Amino acid sequence: MLAHLRALIRAESGATAVFFGLAVPVLIGGAGAAIEYVHLARDKAALQAAADSAALTAARELTLANADDARAITVAKSVAGSALSQQAGIVPAISAQVLDNHLAVAVAIDAEILSYFGKLMSMPTMQLHATATARLSGSTKLCVIALDPSSGGTVRLDKYAKLTADACSVQSNSKDAQGLTARDFAYLKAQRVCSSGGYDGRAGSNISPTPITDCPPIDDPLVKRPAPTGGGCDYTNTVINKHTATLSPGVYCGGLKIGNGSQVTLREGTYIIDGAPLTVNGGATLQGDYVGFYFRGDLATLSLASDSTISLSAPKVGSMAGILFFEDRSAPLLRTFAISSDNARKLLGTIYLPRGLLSVDANNPVADQSAYTVIVSRQLRLSAGPNLVLNANYSSTDVPVPDGVGPLGAKVSLSQ
Repeated sequence: MLAHLRALIRAESGATAVFFGLAVPVLIGGAGAAIEYVHLARDKAALQAAADSAALTAARELTLANADDARAITVAKSVAGSALSQQAGIVPAISAQVLDNHLAVAVAIDAEILSYFGKLMSMPTMQLHATATARLSGSTKLCVIALDPSSGGTVRLDKYAKLTADACSVQSNSKDAQGLTARDFAYLKAQRVCSSGGYDGRAGSNISPTPITDCPPIDDPLVKRPAPTGGGCDYTNTVINKHTATLSPGVYCGGLKIGNGSQVTLREGTYIIDGAPLTVNGGATLQGDYVGFYFRGDLATLSLASDSTISLSAPKVGSMAGILFFEDRSAPLLRTFAISSDNARKLLGTIYLPRGLLSVDANNPVADQSAYTVIVSRQLRLSAGPNLVLNANYSSTDVPVPDGVGPLGAKVSLSQ
């Protein structure tokens, strides 16, 4: 009897061993499949997020000056590739196309993913696919274009400088790896930041949102805008010193100097500064509505000292409509136009310096009381402690926004 019991126990132990021998691979396979599913779900989500971001960003490109299909497609591929560059094991194939007469961008991403569990079933890879389409409706805005194609720091912020452009876009055309820089405690915040090259600064801490890199450059949107014309000198070597004065439009040969507490009001029109700078210093005040300055010749620049008070708006009509400062296109490269005023709260209009460097080094907000301010310059440099505020409240002023800048298209949203 005891021998029979022992035999039965040995038989049952053997069956149990056989059962577990068969079950273990199934259990391991199930766990492997679950892990594989989690990884595939993660990779699929990454592809979809990249497709969404690429479609939205590329559609916004269609709203900008001189944008075309090729630019939007290039941006879409760049954004998607950048988003997936940190995803291990994903080598994406990215395609994009512009649809519906430039009103939508569709992005498709395909990726072949290694399937470790699939190897057991002769399926070593799996295909993932994601698509997104973004469409336009409404308007978007462009408020800074720095035109220099190759220099480092084409848009540059140092020390405690701030550039605030909450409702519009900032673009550096430089293909340099540091074409856009924000260092020290500087901070650039915009609706969108784009560099044709790279950027130097901490995303989130110095620059927000994270800049889009390798953006196609935007051509000078005002290149076809005719420059103001003027004949001989209406005024020569004009100096306003310890005086209250009202000035009239015309050609100011030898520049215009305002200093020593003077209070100057400008009548509506165009002021051509020729042969020397426009200088305001010594606690002087310069104010005028519907006025524009054209800086003609090699020596005409701008210097607004820290102790000056400035309040200006651009013309409503004429060759300078919507343009506050306009630089001679034949002037030498990278002359400095300096805004150092700690009380320049109103600079309403477009600052157009296609050859020049706009330097803002005040210690207080600049242009924050303007309905809008647009900057098109060769380079833009902010240092010390200003907060250059670029508003985009176009409907709150009768000063027009020049064609090619400002409101340039549509609100962008995903349609699928």
